Amino acid sequence: MDRLPLDGIRIVDFSWIIAGPTATRHLAMMGAEVVKIGSARRPDPSIYGPPFQAYNQSKVYAALNLSKPEGTRLARDLIGISDVVIENFAFGVFERRGLGYDVISADRPDLIMVSSSGTGHTGPDREYVAYGSLLQHYTGWNSVSGYPGREPIKGGLWADPWVGLELAMLTMAALNHRLLTGEGQYIDYSMAEALTSGIPEAVLDYQMNGRMPEPMGNDDRSASPHGLFHCKGKDRWIAIAVTGIDEWLALCRLLGREDLADDPALTSVEGRKSRRVEIDAAITAWTERLEDYEAMRLLQEAGVPAGPSLDVSRVFDDPHLRETGFFTTRRASDGELRELPGLPWRSDEWPEPRVAAAPELGQDNDYVYRELLGLSVDEMDRLVREQVIY
Repeated sequence: MDRLPLDGIRIVDFSWIIAGPTATRHLAMMGAEVVKIGSARRPDPSIYGPPFQAYNQSKVYAALNLSKPEGTRLARDLIGISDVVIENFAFGVFERRGLGYDVISADRPDLIMVSSSGTGHTGPDREYVAYGSLLQHYTGWNSVSGYPGREPIKGGLWADPWVGLELAMLTMAALNHRLLTGEGQYIDYSMAEALTSGIPEAVLDYQMNGRMPEPMGNDDRSASPHGLFHCKGKDRWIAIAVTGIDEWLALCRLLGREDLADDPALTSVEGRKSRRVEIDAAITAWTERLEDYEAMRLLQEAGVPAGPSLDVSRVFDDPHLRETGFFTTRRASDGELRELPGLPWRSDEWPEPRVAAAPELGQDNDYVYRELLGLSVDEMDRLVREQVIY
């Protein structure tokens, strides 16, 4: 196949910051023409920082002021020649602009619209405004994250990229449904519900047993030993997870501790947990003599799941990611050459993903308004003067 899977699909992207742009970034790399809509009136908060360069790769970027009636009209015109609309405004914002699904699908019944918000578009909390880092608290995630006896983790930004991937998969599923049935659809996505669905064990344990889950640090209920162990060098660590008896016996042999392997009290996870301090000390005595990558090699060869805990600089220089081509060198909008992350999957059936530097606001105005929508030069100039194209 000489085409990417989403070649010929046009997506109008009204989203900003992280979750929505992450979704449309993946869709753009798979071949979709993503027309990102922004405005100098209310710029994307990430536009001046490095994250914008990653989240908005391979997109077209047009300026449009949706607070103006003509801005709404132009948005509807563009939506009318597109396949998908993605937005992550707070509840009611898009509808008050006259861009609700009931309105825009009248122009194109097979249109797909994905609306992502903190708490969704139904229910008593629907009008709350939230970011992913706040929702990690609202949904109970942070209450189970951290170390025993300490305060729960207060921050973190992993929710938005995760949600972005889910939004991309939902869009692909909707496009596949349309291909089979010809039907468009409206998808109301709640970040809060998505996050809560990611901690089913904690939720079910509370329902069934009335127990409040507590943070476990690097421990695990069904694996032991399970944690980070110090290696040779400053701030070098390796993660080890023993999930079964064969892995436990292999670890003991590697440590030279046949006494632990022969102890029947340690054949169960519960038994090993009860002697965690002793076992962790034995592992650390071995790992501290080795570089983290060497410890990983020996453990993996013995059949024990393990991997170094890397900082960002070591991830960037990782030879595996280099050899697989995950990073791609492109010239950014500021003229500098940068190595940009690509897609986390490969396919023998597709060409290489489309990777291009993130655009600047308004750089594709001529393409969007003159070529796609057929506006004249004079009309465009007027709309710029009146801050509709702004």
